[in-house]
Parts: sequence; structure tokens; C-alpha cells
Amino acid sequence: MKKRKEARIQKSLLVEISRKGLEQMGVTLNISRRGMCIATTGVVRKSSRLQILLAAADDIYAVTGLVVWKKKKQNPQGEEAPVGLGIQIEKAPRAYLKYLNAAGGGSPPSAKGRNRS
Repeated sequence: MKKRKEARIQKSLLVEISRKGLEQMGVTLNISRRGMCIATTGVVRKSSRLQILLAAADDIYAVTGLVVWKKKKQNPQGEEAPVGLGIQIEKAPRAYLKYLNAAGGGSPPSAKGRNRS
């Protein structure tokens, strides 16, 4: 398994996930500059590109990410149900990166591969 280059911050933040006009809600389990884990019961395919609105403090951050893994769990009826998504962040506004730094997210943000909005 590939080792993460930076620590994740354990945060429960409300998110709205949208893909091709379909929207669903979720909650982050952890976040970082490069990724996040989102708990959701919605069905999302691996390799899906998502638009994520993340509510933190008094702000809402728009982040674009790619689903790199997903977890399923067996429900009481014996069916597999989605429970979590691993998201690789592709674009995030500078304000989101500043929020992470203030929350203890490690090194200062790099502009490389990031949206400067």
C-alpha cells in the first residue's frame, strides 16, 4: 500500500457531492491538501470526477476530486452497501488550503496543480 506524503486531519465536515447533475450528501472523516475520505451512502464509481462543496467554519469551499477507492460494508440483509470514498483532490481554492493550514494541516500550500481562486 502506498504511504501518504502528508498527515490527514480528522474532521467531520458536511459535504455536497455532485457528478453529472446528481447530488448527494456526505461527511468527511479526514481531510488533507491532497485528499479526503468521505462517508456517504450514495453510489459513486471508482475513477469518477466529483465536484465537492465542503462546509467548514463559516465558509464553503468548492473542490474537484477523483474517486481513487471506495469501501463497502455488508448490511443486515447481506447486501453490500457503500460507506466511504477516497478522494484525490485535483483542484482546490487557496482559501481551502489556508483553512487546512490553520486547522493543523502541515506545510504551506503549494500552487502547483492547484486552483488559485
